Amino acid sequence: MSSLTKEKCLKELPIREGPFVIRAWNRDDLDILAAWPKYPFPYEGFEFSFVSMNSADRDQLFDKRSKKSDAIPLVVDHDDIPTIGYLSLTKISWAEGMIGNFGYRIHPAWVNRGIGTSVLRMAILWVFDCGFSSIRVDVAGSNRRAIRCYEKAGFSTVGEIWRKAQDLKDVDLNETRYDFLRPHLRLEGDAPELRFFVMEIIAKPIQ
Repeated sequence: MSSLTKEKCLKELPIREGPFVIRAWNRDDLDILAAWPKYPFPYEGFEFSFVSMNSADRDQLFDKRSKKSDAIPLVVDHDDIPTIGYLSLTKISWAEGMIGNFGYRIHPAWVNRGIGTSVLRMAILWVFDCGFSSIRVDVAGSNRRAIRCYEKAGFSTVGEIWRKAQDLKDVDLNETRYDFLRPHLRLEGDAPELRFFVMEIIAKPIQ
């Protein structure tokens, strides 16, 4: 039986590299994340679902997410500014030592500043030091910036899935601004579907 547990992983935090610290989140982080400025087109979909929630609803959300046995929410601090990043390990199989999905967002003002990959590598090292054997992530096929970040960190594509995009149902997809979506879009059924690549990184065996 695997000795991996959520409690053991959390005990290994926080971790630091240079000015960046990865740690378990707290209730205040939820409010800070909700106050992030909006992402520009075409990344509006990265806005957090709890932005419009009131304080009581956020209390419940924080409690629910923190107590999930198969998930670990984390944040990234900079020495000068707290909570500039958010990491979410979900669909965790403790028995198999696998993380089924990995969410990662950087504050809009900190994007394209060369920190995304380095912080991601920090998180990966921590995950593997805890004893996990693999990490998977689903990335929108149109999100070349995220795909490059994961590739630089050592991920490779192992499959693809299609998901309905209800938010595009009433959008004129013939507009030029949506050209970047076309290679990863199919119009079937009652709503458009978008392609997501399944990417994975596997821990190197100890020599």
